[in-house]
Amino acid sequence: MWKKSGLLLVLAWVMGLVGLALGVLVEPALFARFGSMVVLFGAMSEYALLHGELNLLYQRLHKVEADDDMPDLMPSKWHLKKVRFSHLTVIIGTFIWGFGDLLI
Repeated sequence: MWKKSGLLLVLAWVMGLVGLALGVLVEPALFARFGSMVVLFGAMSEYALLHGELNLLYQRLHKVEADDDMPDLMPSKWHLKKVRFSHLTVIIGTFIWGFGDLLI
């Protein structure tokens, strides 16, 4: 689950770089078209992070008994950084998708 979201983020940024190269070398509109791929992979990463965190939360809550103290349910700092990076990827991808051909 964690590896999947990281792979999707890498794919999003690779698509952005491929789109940039094609936009510069072939046709500027290709950069904008590849922006949609950046958004797609960024959104898939966000979904994978959310789905994985919810599954982990349910597993932790399932183990709690009535007399137990509540376990730590906060996600790790690394998880929160990946969530923020996924948000940033979607925002940048949307900007590329909308204005990428005008930037080149």
